[in-house]
Amino acid sequence: MLAIKTALTIEAAKAIATACEADAKAKGLRVVIAIVDDGGHLVLLHRDDGSQVGSVEIATLKARTAVLFRRDTKAFQDVVEGEGRLALLCIPNGIPLDGGVLLKHGDDIIGAVGVSGASDEDDGDIGRVGAAILQSGLAN
Repeated sequence: MLAIKTALTIEAAKAIATACEADAKAKGLRVVIAIVDDGGHLVLLHRDDGSQVGSVEIATLKARTAVLFRRDTKAFQDVVEGEGRLALLCIPNGIPLDGGVLLKHGDDIIGAVGVSGASDEDDGDIGRVGAAILQSGLAN
């Protein structure tokens, strides 16, 4: 009756954040990186020196949105921009901006990374670099 599930560890979160930080630095960007577990609870927060303070909340909200709605936040942004579904701007506890990326182990969602501080596209690209660490096995 009980299920066994894979959980995000602090070591994996650190590896993901390190990959995100390296990508942001290579692009000359200062960002905030928030990593949450599968319940949307903060596991790790990284704020680059000189990054905007407001990005702390936005990065965390992007990560939580991805987990709570079981999809990358880019999917919401694409619908708002492509179809004009402005109602998605009112998602409770959610934000329809790229930068919230699911963290998966196989098909299981184990958390999400949220990135804020640059353009939405850059935020999303940085988050996807971090999430790819799980698929490569470097964070396992």
